[in-house]
Amino acid sequence: MEFKNLSIGYNRIPLVHLPDTVIEKDEVISIVGPNGSGKSTLLKTLTCSLPIVGGDVIIHTKDGRTESLLNIDRETAAKNISALFTDRIRGNGLRCSDIVAAGRYPYTGFFGKLSSRDEELIRESMDITGTTDLADKSFDSLSDGQKQRVLLARSICQEPLVLLLDEPTAFLDIRYQYQLKDIIKLLRSRGITIIMSIHELAIAAECSDRLITINENHEAEINAPSSLNDEAFIRKLFGIE
Repeated sequence: MEFKNLSIGYNRIPLVHLPDTVIEKDEVISIVGPNGSGKSTLLKTLTCSLPIVGGDVIIHTKDGRTESLLNIDRETAAKNISALFTDRIRGNGLRCSDIVAAGRYPYTGFFGKLSSRDEELIRESMDITGTTDLADKSFDSLSDGQKQRVLLARSICQEPLVLLLDEPTAFLDIRYQYQLKDIIKLLRSRGITIIMSIHELAIAAECSDRLITINENHEAEINAPSSLNDEAFIRKLFGIE
């Protein structure tokens, strides 16, 4: 994925201008900064939920094509980019396994019939996220933390080239925050690029190859994860007197 003179925002009004950068295969990028700086705005732009305000994002797809997010079709986008956001969703009575199965719909055709390989990927994704025991439970009956892990399984099940995570540790207890680090390592070993917005600086420092930092003035930079060990850097980034 490449950022080229990229500006993001709302209603065609730029909020953040991103440095030009190439994000490599299996790289982990953490987006770090205070609330309201533009972290989620960037992720929503990369999922095509928000239009690009200026510049472009280029993605090199799994089948070897080069596509611009300005005109990528929905099927190609779904087969290459998946996302986990903290938005609360309703399961409408569906079982957790049905929620995870939704990650296979870009591949199942008009009738949505799951193949044996689809079923295998559903089981594997739930195993990775520790949600196998929730498969037959109603999604609506789960705690917020359990829902978060089921939705992560759905995103993994989509077999993305790029996985976008918006506050993936939200609602998770310490045990599953540790598990998340293992999941990130596993996914990158499979060639998946991960771009995540995260407040847990220790996880960002440990798991990331690079940081995109956005301060309260919406100024974005590329930084090394080691910068999170610098108190002066943290104070400046978060506007701490």
